[in-house]
Amino acid sequence: MPKSLDARKYFLLFVALLILVDIAVALNIPVLRQVLSFVFLTFLPGWLIVHILRLNNLDLTTKIVLSIGLSVAFLMFFGLLVNSLLLALGYARPLSIVSLLISFNLASIVLAAVAYIRNRNITFSFLDLKLNTREKAFLIMPSLFPLLSIIGMRIMNLTDNNIILMLLLFLVPAYVVFLSFYNRRVPEKVYPAVIFLISISLLLMYSLRSNHVIGGDIHRELFIVLTILDNLHWSQLGFGYLDTCLSISMLPVVYQTFLNIDPEYLFKLYPSLIVSISPLVVYLLSKKYIGTFYAFLASFFFMSQIMFLWTPAAARGNIAILFFALAIMVIFHDDISEFSKRVLFIVFLASSVVSHYGVTYTSFFALLFAWIGMQILSSITSRRKKPATLPTGNPVIEGDSPSLSPQERTPPMGNDTTHIATGFEPSHTRFRRGITITVLSLYLTMLFFWYSQMHGPTFAGGVRVVYKSFVEWTWVFAETFGGQQAIVAALGKTLPYAEVPQKIEFVFSWLTIILVSVGVLTTIVKFKTMVSIPFAKREKPNFLLKKLDAEYLVLSIGSCLLLVVTVALPHISKTYGSATIYFHMMVTLSVFCVIGGITASRFLKSRPHWILIAVLIPYFLCTTGAMAQVFSFPRNITLNSEGKLYDISVVYDGDSYAAKWLKEYRKKEAAIYTNGYTKEVLTSQGKIPYSKIKSELISRYEETKQISGYIFLRHWDIAVDGIVTEYPHIFAGKNKIYSSGASQIYR
Repeated sequence: MPKSLDARKYFLLFVALLILVDIAVALNIPVLRQVLSFVFLTFLPGWLIVHILRLNNLDLTTKIVLSIGLSVAFLMFFGLLVNSLLLALGYARPLSIVSLLISFNLASIVLAAVAYIRNRNITFSFLDLKLNTREKAFLIMPSLFPLLSIIGMRIMNLTDNNIILMLLLFLVPAYVVFLSFYNRRVPEKVYPAVIFLISISLLLMYSLRSNHVIGGDIHRELFIVLTILDNLHWSQLGFGYLDTCLSISMLPVVYQTFLNIDPEYLFKLYPSLIVSISPLVVYLLSKKYIGTFYAFLASFFFMSQIMFLWTPAAARGNIAILFFALAIMVIFHDDISEFSKRVLFIVFLASSVVSHYGVTYTSFFALLFAWIGMQILSSITSRRKKPATLPTGNPVIEGDSPSLSPQERTPPMGNDTTHIATGFEPSHTRFRRGITITVLSLYLTMLFFWYSQMHGPTFAGGVRVVYKSFVEWTWVFAETFGGQQAIVAALGKTLPYAEVPQKIEFVFSWLTIILVSVGVLTTIVKFKTMVSIPFAKREKPNFLLKKLDAEYLVLSIGSCLLLVVTVALPHISKTYGSATIYFHMMVTLSVFCVIGGITASRFLKSRPHWILIAVLIPYFLCTTGAMAQVFSFPRNITLNSEGKLYDISVVYDGDSYAAKWLKEYRKKEAAIYTNGYTKEVLTSQGKIPYSKIKSELISRYEETKQISGYIFLRHWDIAVDGIVTEYPHIFAGKNKIYSSGASQIYR
């Protein structure tokens, strides 16, 4: 490929890729169809939109993450548009490959044409794609991480040998230590590549575990996708809040229609491939303030979160958090114009709304707290000591470099005029603001419209949670309240009964929380030196590349407040999950973990990165399960084929065969009785509607003394719970009509 192309050749290249995708799909060419379709869907629409917005001067990493985020948003919204329009026109199968291929081709051609018109006088360079010898040398080791993850999990699934996976989980922190030791010699280009390689390696471990989906709601999510693929149109299927999440319905259906692979396999993989860029967003957000190396450590902390590692089982939530992270990144990016910021901010917030209801509500309150905080901050700083004369022109905002362009030094509200004053005078402090009352109102409108119109109970449920949280405040810190068990454990109440690795994880989890808290408090205490304040002239600390935006600090304080509220108001943690909310807030708070480590290093008289490494490496080993494995404690299902969590979560091939057999040969009018979690397995593996499954096998028998219908028992029910031997009276008069070796069916 030449070093540069003019606009015409550049966009003709995209059209050529589009034609190649069409050929691969039309002829169903194995591998080529899957690879080209994935690249086309995940990258091309967003890349064209980036050019339409004329964001050509952004660095390559920023353009890539924006392109992926915009492409995923485009797939959801354009897929919904095609579905709705064709259904309205009487076409019953709008999500068939023919209709989607034609629609996406037309949309891509229009996007390419507009992008060409907007950039016809620009020459596009490919120099950013090249790596020198030094950069390649630093990437040799991390390039092996995805391969180790894939091979290691393959061996684990076949032989229960986790040696390669354990090697990977120790090589990753070892390489982080290596980069920390040579941080002054590491080229800037290396960090984004390393972050992505570590990220995708960690996520593939969970995605590739077992031949079937692992988790809770993921079984119903897969049922939704399989049903849509059968009908080839999207509609509400009676799954309540899940019906409103396009991230686990429309998005995988579009991918599956183009890629044409095993739907369950795709459903396990696509969240990891998309969410793997989340740490890159955190890196870009942090790099602005603390530089590349410390931003790398912030992203490593973010990757170490348990909810990130569980992405395949928490697809809709983590995809929504990715959109939230992208929205925050764009409003604090200095090289994006104000108009493009507004457009991207709204697009990403809207994408978050249709991805996950819980993340939508917590994002709204985080932004609301930030807006309120900025009003308070502006009020506090509205009376300031003015010099006798302020010059006409563009005031230099504190923390700006003299090398910045006038546009970058200009506050968004315009230019100051000359003031002649003495003493204190009221004045409006001109902070940069991206979170406005207009944006909040629009966000609330999108939230209300989508959840109240698409599925009213979801919106009503959100209102009910807020109401109960603040009205029934007597539940605060109540140990007996459902959903507070994790909080009780986090406070150490169960620590005396815990195993050694759990105690270690408790210590290092709290150390990370302490570092985040120290970072936030330090920034508040040293507000005038660490935060960009108009007209102030105090020097920033050496570890900051640039002073923090006041709005970013206020948003982070709002995130901390939201975490406190989550603990204090248990209805929130019960409904949306305290772990999900914690991971969500780490988008903005990860940078403060690093700032807290730097602050602590000054008291401990040590180098900052060694303090951070001493906390983050053990924390990573704990959350990934490697620490527990060292102590022979079977905790993480990616490293073990034993333990209660594995037995409950993992679906055996025999369970899948039995569920499919029952789907094929059962009498449609007969009910199916199961025990607990087995109901989910029947839904995903047998595509049996929820309404036909009764999950209270034991309690129902004890109440009625009879079971009329089928009894389905999977491996867990037989081998671990021992239902057949413990409750033989339930099976009196029943015949075993099917056995797969793992599951049994009685009639």
